[in-house]
Amino acid sequence: MVIETERLMIQPLTPEQLELYAANDGSLEKQLGVTYTPKEIGPDLADALENYFLRLVAQHQDRYYFYTLWAIILKDQQVIAGDLCFKGEPDEGEVEIGYGTYPEFQQLGIMSEAVGALIDWCKQREDITTLLAETETGNQASEKVLERNHFIRDCQGRDNTWWKREVKELVVG
Repeated sequence: MVIETERLMIQPLTPEQLELYAANDGSLEKQLGVTYTPKEIGPDLADALENYFLRLVAQHQDRYYFYTLWAIILKDQQVIAGDLCFKGEPDEGEVEIGYGTYPEFQQLGIMSEAVGALIDWCKQREDITTLLAETETGNQASEKVLERNHFIRDCQGRDNTWWKREVKELVVG
């Protein structure tokens, strides 16, 4: 399963590929046929890999794409530029997304394009009507990604903002 745009290939990492991602030694890039550029796996991502992604992707192999990272490959450079994820399966049509662009690829519109492509993918699915996202208050780059993709501020906290985007109307019948 691959989502393709003019500049990007976006694909969910299989359980085996997710293990290679966590190893962070170039083995994932070798398998994907792209150039290896070391990435920093910060404490939050390391925790999420260990306690969420790696554990749950193995338990949900038939719907692994809701429990894994989706690699964003910049086609012209053949390099991974960032990643997206769902935060579990849809619940009554709602599903939360998360994303991150590697520092050297920020401010190039890559994530706005990737989120837009993911929205289009979600529109094709019967089980998704609404996308949710959370940003840290003041993270203007992340907020712009969501605004460009027609998310609206749903709730503002002291430290975080929650966003919502309808991808289609729920048909009751």
